[in-house]
Amino acid sequence: MKTIRWGMIGCGDVAEVKSGPGFYKCENSTLQAVTSRRIERAKNYAKRHNVSKVYNQADELINAPDIDAVYIATPPSFHKEYAIKCARAGKTVYIEKPMAETYKDCLEIIEECKKTNTLAFVAYYRRAMERFKRIKKIVNDKVIGDVRLVNVTLYKKAAKEDYDRNNLPWRLIPEISGGGKFLDMGVHEIDILDFIFGPFLEIEGKASNQAGLYEVEDIVTANWKFQNDVHGTGIWHFTSFEDCDRVEIIGDRGKIYFQFFSEKPIYVTTKEGVVQYEYKDPEHVQQPFIQSIVNELIGNGKCSGDLESAARTSEVADKILKNYRIKKGFSKFI
Repeated sequence: MKTIRWGMIGCGDVAEVKSGPGFYKCENSTLQAVTSRRIERAKNYAKRHNVSKVYNQADELINAPDIDAVYIATPPSFHKEYAIKCARAGKTVYIEKPMAETYKDCLEIIEECKKTNTLAFVAYYRRAMERFKRIKKIVNDKVIGDVRLVNVTLYKKAAKEDYDRNNLPWRLIPEISGGGKFLDMGVHEIDILDFIFGPFLEIEGKASNQAGLYEVEDIVTANWKFQNDVHGTGIWHFTSFEDCDRVEIIGDRGKIYFQFFSEKPIYVTTKEGVVQYEYKDPEHVQQPFIQSIVNELIGNGKCSGDLESAARTSEVADKILKNYRIKKGFSKFI
């Protein structure tokens, strides 16, 4: 059976444990080559992970004849450029989330992939994790009846590095990330709601910067509606007094409660009582999703995420952040 030979662009934190090892630990898959803007980082990564090739430039890796698929593990400002280059080179592409800096950029990627008949995926990997597949099944099986309401809450204390305005992490620099921590964490929750309930039919949102630690938003609120008149709200606050992670799915015969970014149990409450479901995250959280991509590429299954669903998440984020971006003069993203 064919082995998919991966090349990886970017050797930062996400590639160290969450994703990178998955490419060589999955069945019928190997990590063939890496590259990075900081070539010494790429060489160090290759040595520690037994990767045989290091390329000096991303273009060299993309066009290498012994590479079948490319993982773009860079900040979002590079996603569109590299994804389009991969498509034109005939390489399957796996893009870190968010898919691109804006929904418009996502559409350009989709257009190029269609034009070149290229398969492409985005790292909304929680779709392949057992805990979220279980939640989707509980909803689909109507264990809690017809869903009426979906509420998402995420509060985070400001991190130590958030206070160093002259040396902020790239996730808080708008020209690199496209936005703040909402685009790093909140989009995972938006995507899972799409996975469970389908596309958002209506979405309204507001964003602000309350603490003044950086230029991008630090609080986001939203309300939405799905098919079957399912309503919901979301709040993401990243300079909070305390941490809070809570998702509630309320039905007419019960409810589901869980913490999104935690291994703590899923609680399902009905008139029969409370049932708990417990799942441990994989050591490399992207590995099950990567395996599903590999399986699709070798004709042995179907990945649960595609470009269209990933683009929808960017569209929702753009709508929520639109007025804040206008106010701040982030013209690149308007």
